[in-house]
Amino acid sequence: MALNWVMIASDGKSPVPLPGEKILFSQEKVSLLLDLGGGYPGNPANYKADGNIFITNQRVIFISRPTLPNFQSLSIPLLHLKEGKLQQPWFGANYYEACLIPVQNGGLPSPGQMKITFKEGGGYDFSSCYTELIQRLNESESYVLIEHTEPLPTYTPREDSTSTATQALGTGASSITPPTGPLTNATSPSRSTPVNSAAPPPIAPDELPPSYDEITS
Repeated sequence: MALNWVMIASDGKSPVPLPGEKILFSQEKVSLLLDLGGGYPGNPANYKADGNIFITNQRVIFISRPTLPNFQSLSIPLLHLKEGKLQQPWFGANYYEACLIPVQNGGLPSPGQMKITFKEGGGYDFSSCYTELIQRLNESESYVLIEHTEPLPTYTPREDSTSTATQALGTGASSITPPTGPLTNATSPSRSTPVNSAAPPPIAPDELPPSYDEITS
């Protein structure tokens, strides 16, 4: 937030745009009250004037009409306007309240409360335009923040599989010895059968079977 830093056009009621700046909203015949003294009336840090209000893609601008010696203009970067809210009373004009955060070397010593009264309408349009602009700005900043705070992992060369296995096993790898016995069926450990073993040949009987005559007699 900067006081009396706005370059005013030759008409005396509109700002000279900065490079790349576009005016998105404007409203004449508004009243602006800036309180930097904690709400105490008569404080020298209070500013009040009538004039015109503007919203650009970079800032909020107020130009006093008629021009006052100590309060000619007010320039507010978009993100320096906090906790803004449109008030719509039953009686009287709508007004917009917000907290202002000063910029370095901007001519204002401390944060303050701002109140913009819209005498001839435009309060709702002002609030809608500013809210939509801040939402788009926050979405854009969130995308940039994620893109730059999560870098891709650095490339690490793959190690040799032999050295990796040796490191994983440690010194205990040399103590492992292969089995020396015959291989067995893993599914039936109690019935081990040698691999490729043939069935034994049939055994011949010791005596011949008796003949028919011997049986009938």
